[in-house]
This record gives sequence, C-alpha cells and structure tokens, in this order.
Amino acid sequence: MTTDAQHPTESASAELAVPPYSQGKRAFYGLTWTFWTVALMIGAFTLFGAEKTGQGLLALAASGGAGYYAYRIWTWQARRLIFFFII
Repeated sequence: MTTDAQHPTESASAELAVPPYSQGKRAFYGLTWTFWTVALMIGAFTLFGAEKTGQGLLALAASGGAGYYAYRIWTWQARRLIFFFII
C-alpha cells in the first residue's frame, strides 16, 4: 500500500519540469560563451606560437572554464546565466 506522500502530484512534477530560463536566453548566452571559448582557444595557440607559454596556458585554462560553462548552458544544467567572468 502506498501513500500520497510517496508519489508526487501532477502539479508538483509539472513545476519541476519548468526550465529556469527561456530558450532565447539559453541560445544567446550559449552562443556568447561558445564564442569566448573559441576566441580564447585561438588566442592560446597564437600565444604558444609566439613562444609565450605562460600566457598561452592561462588562455587555455580560461577557455576550458568558458567551455565548461557553455556546456552547462546547452544541457540545461546551469542554474543562473551570467554574462561575464573575472579571472
């Protein structure tokens, strides 16, 4: 025998399915963060070519962070959308 406390109601499950932000915002922020990921990667390899290894590694690390956040946006895992980050 099961009780109602063990099974969520339809309204509770419908509230959980609502995304935290709109599809348009997700596309805008996802494309923005994807752009920064690609730009930082290009910058990193340009710096490696100019024999500036330290700056290249820093840019590569920043591109990894930007790429991870872009991934979280595209897969609806990001709780908040932020426009910029400070290193």
